[in-house]
Amino acid sequence: MPHQNVAIIGASAAGLYAAYLLAKKGVPVHVYEESETLGPPARTLIVTSQIVPVLGFTPSEAIINRIERIELFSPQATAQVSLAQPDLIIEREKLIRLLAERARQAGAEIVLGQRFLGLQGDGAGLTLQLQDRQAARLREVRAGKLLGADGVTSRVAEASQGDSHPAVSIVQARVVLPPGAEAHTVQVWFDRAYTRFFGWLIPESPGCAVVGLIAENQAEASERLRRFLATHRLEATGYQAAQVSTHRFNAQPWARIGEADVLLVGDAAGQVKMTTVGGVVTGLRGARAAANALLQPGEYASELRGLKRELDLHLVLRRVLDRFTNADYDALLRLLNRQARGILQARTRDEMALTFWRLVLAQPQWLVLAARALVHPSRKR
Repeated sequence: MPHQNVAIIGASAAGLYAAYLLAKKGVPVHVYEESETLGPPARTLIVTSQIVPVLGFTPSEAIINRIERIELFSPQATAQVSLAQPDLIIEREKLIRLLAERARQAGAEIVLGQRFLGLQGDGAGLTLQLQDRQAARLREVRAGKLLGADGVTSRVAEASQGDSHPAVSIVQARVVLPPGAEAHTVQVWFDRAYTRFFGWLIPESPGCAVVGLIAENQAEASERLRRFLATHRLEATGYQAAQVSTHRFNAQPWARIGEADVLLVGDAAGQVKMTTVGGVVTGLRGARAAANALLQPGEYASELRGLKRELDLHLVLRRVLDRFTNADYDALLRLLNRQARGILQARTRDEMALTFWRLVLAQPQWLVLAARALVHPSRKR
């Protein structure tokens, strides 16, 4: 039985990976992207080694550095974790172009300059309304199924569910790698004076790095990053910025319009680890789950079960960390013992569901620290 054609809105990493997986199985796939070019804006990303088994190949063309160690800083404490499998530093634009080429080779068609305006059920399928930006005209296309991979402000989510996920902002500054910093070591700072999340220095090469942090909006992130750079005597040579969606416990990234399925992946679905606000590997996992659900066909919720468990746990941990003071972060790092360090060395941030209770058993005082943060009446959320 031939597969129904699938339309994908958004040439994001998740959208292009889903297109690649579907086209490899002979599904007719069209990717519609609002931008007239693939990839920009450029942004330096750090991902765990889990990207390789998730993709099924090593994205060598997009890798610009490998990280062997993470140094953690709070106002009064430090800790280090070596990585058994290096983290990968990836240039986002190169990853997008790589996935686009894989999708095209598999048979998917990518159409640029197409702004998604809306959809309606049409018998057993969907009619999509698109605006061709170059020709300045409206067009309608038919699709049997639809994937929304159009990011934080997803129009597909708005059209199919009536809302989209809240977002936080990331701002990064490119800097000269400072003296004493190592090209294969990431530095992470926990300091509530700048952010409820954390700040970072990620080396791109022996001579260059990005320094960044996360805040509630871009204006706040930019202002706090300027203060952070001044404190650490770093001078920006350029900036990168992005909005990242946030995961919700009750997220249901699917809808049915008439007889047709509409699935959301990546940032459009809030498939983001809230401890680190990282969504590359989890978005790719979401894309694979969506492709599997469309190919079998199966229930997207069932395919997402393992990913949802992972993301829900990260959200629980974020709720705890949001109550931490700087003194709590000092205690957190001082309590990082040899057993816990060994677990963090062997497992990645994308495998928290597999390692959480092992970490608690290795250092039960962390659980006491978390409980104290949650019940203290003067803590800010």
